Amino acid sequence: MKNLLALTLLALAFSTTAMAQSNKATQQVTINVAEIAVISVQGTINMTIAAATAGQAPDAATASATYAVTANGDDKKISAKLDKDMSKGLTLYATMGAPKDAQSKGKKSLSEKSVDLVHKIDDVNENGLGLNYEAVATVEAEPDNYVRTVTYTITNN
Repeated sequence: MKNLLALTLLALAFSTTAMAQSNKATQQVTINVAEIAVISVQGTINMTIAAATAGQAPDAATASATYAVTANGDDKKISAKLDKDMSKGLTLYATMGAPKDAQSKGKKSLSEKSVDLVHKIDDVNENGLGLNYEAVATVEAEPDNYVRTVTYTITNN
């Protein structure tokens, strides 16, 4: 009898709790937005220096590509460097178009030492931006195939 009474009281307590539940619930959500700074380049670059005017330096070769950049911070810059310096008599230049409200540093000679190409980048997501190359040779440049890797990096200014 005592067990039956206790069981009945227990069942009543649970049924009252079930009836007292709310038709609303809340939950706290935390969102962490990390700093984002990514860059990609598109296009294949092949240049040939094969002509000159007699008595003049060889004609320069040019090529174009594009790049895309996304950054959610302020005052970023894009720099570039080669995996290996150019050989004697050969110089590779790069010029990057700037995203909205940023500034291009103009045509810069590339080497193993990093050089800034674009600066003052703030909150950007753009693609199809211009990336131009120019290869310049003197007569000291030996006939050969020269392959270099250009690494572009976006960092804080």
